[in-house]
Amino acid sequence: MRGVRYYKMERMDTNTATPDLNPNDGLPKKYIRTLAGDMKIVEQGGTPDLAPLTPRAIPAPAPVPKPVPTPVPALELVPAPPQAPLPPEVSRVGEKSSPIETYASDFSDRVKKTGAVTATILAAEQDSAPRPLRTEDIPSSSKKNLFYSIAGTMLVVIGAGAAYFSYTHFAAPPLPAVIESVPIPIFVDEREQISGSGAVLLQAIEQSVSRPLAPRTVRLLYTASSSTSDSIFSSLPLSAPDILRRNVNAVGSMAGVASAGGGSASGGNAQSPFFILSVTTYRDTFAGMLSWERMMPRDLEPLFPSYPAAVPQTVGTTTVSTGSTTLTTGSSPQAAATSTPPAPVSTPVFRDEVVVNHDVRIYRDAAGKSVVIYGYWNPTTLVIARDPGTFAEILSRLATSPTQQ
Repeated sequence: MRGVRYYKMERMDTNTATPDLNPNDGLPKKYIRTLAGDMKIVEQGGTPDLAPLTPRAIPAPAPVPKPVPTPVPALELVPAPPQAPLPPEVSRVGEKSSPIETYASDFSDRVKKTGAVTATILAAEQDSAPRPLRTEDIPSSSKKNLFYSIAGTMLVVIGAGAAYFSYTHFAAPPLPAVIESVPIPIFVDEREQISGSGAVLLQAIEQSVSRPLAPRTVRLLYTASSSTSDSIFSSLPLSAPDILRRNVNAVGSMAGVASAGGGSASGGNAQSPFFILSVTTYRDTFAGMLSWERMMPRDLEPLFPSYPAAVPQTVGTTTVSTGSTTLTTGSSPQAAATSTPPAPVSTPVFRDEVVVNHDVRIYRDAAGKSVVIYGYWNPTTLVIARDPGTFAEILSRLATSPTQQ
């Protein structure tokens, strides 16, 4: 807090002697009084020279004059001026309305005023009517514009006709159908997409086998999901053991129809289905195939049916008539059978054989015809076919396939 300064005004009066009771005698007088100085005097036991407070008189407030109301002059009511009387209504009953002016009345008035006949008036009206412009009256610029308009219209029509002709005769040929890329282990000659599962898929394969195929060609059968999820073999209603199904991979497996180029020596059909299965292990899949041999011919009967039974041949008879004597020569089927030894009958079972230097298991019927054959191209590729001819065709394509090198 800043100190407060007090100023001491002393009266210089030499005639009056004032005793000096201030203990600070001998010190130089201070003409500027401060708060610090007063506190120092109090600490030393002295009394500061304080001037007594003089009461200050507060002047009385001046009286506020009262407002004097201004007199308002009284309003004088002025009477309204009297209204002028309305003019009396004029009766129009006796008046005659003016006639309506029409073309006929104007025409008759014109005839009366001019004294002209009807033909003269009509000729005058025709003369006053606007006349069409003659060809020689048309300016040259209008002729040019007309020529350009006609030429432009003809060009537009010719261009539209040329565009239509080009579209109908030179249109781009339709793009070839994009064949879905299905990874396959061998090269094929045809592709056919089938659909369904279970019995429906089995029937689709039978229908594909019935369609003709060129000799020594292969047709690929595939479904929309055969390249990603399950193979066609795994989707068939077969009683194959689980150890075989678990080891069949969808990638690298395929189903198809092969034509061996005419019946084989073992009696096989010229056109039959086949399967190429990509397996995980040779040991587990071969064990599964061995355990499935008992039910395999029945499960694959729709795809690899049994051959029809052979019809026995009979020896014809010849009758020669000479007069009253008839000579008959011939033999019955029983007699022919006694003279020709019957073919050996074998029990239909799977047997071990060798086809193109590969060990196979082949199932032959009682007549010795091949019904189904299976074998391995390598430890991870299992082939199931109808006869040795089809099996050999598949192995030859596997040998030349770049994916099997």
